[in-house]
Amino acid sequence: MQRFLLFIISLLFVAGTTLAQNIAYVDVQKVMNQSKKGQEFKKEIKSKVEYYQKKLYEIDKKISSIEKQLESPVLSEEAKKKKRKELADLKSEGQKIQQEAEEELSQMKAKAERELIIQIREITEKYAKEKNIDLVFIGGALGGVVYFDKSIDITNEILKRLDEEK
Repeated sequence: MQRFLLFIISLLFVAGTTLAQNIAYVDVQKVMNQSKKGQEFKKEIKSKVEYYQKKLYEIDKKISSIEKQLESPVLSEEAKKKKRKELADLKSEGQKIQQEAEEELSQMKAKAERELIIQIREITEKYAKEKNIDLVFIGGALGGVVYFDKSIDITNEILKRLDEEK
């Protein structure tokens, strides 16, 4: 019985060693953050953020100006009433722009992530087939890998291939 048990254990050890040679790991978050395409998406999003910040800054300047005007004792009640309406309209416009910005930026980010993940998956699949890899784990913010040996990490190769794609 002990011989049989030793035989099973040695078979599992050999099978495990063979399997381990056919496993790889990719840090998807690293590829997304460091790839040329990921950097391009970040620039687009940053540009859009700056656009909305500029619009909101201009509205804030107008709001501050009107608030100062409302403090003036020289303004008639009719003029103050108009300024309060203008102030309310500007605040409403600012909220609308902020909401629009959040929605657009969220959509831009989601679209960029989807596109990158599809490309990373295609490149990883092709790489795995070329190198006879049976299983690829993903890590980074999207993965559930707690530990991996650096020898199975193919992240840099996937990053390089993604950057080489047109």
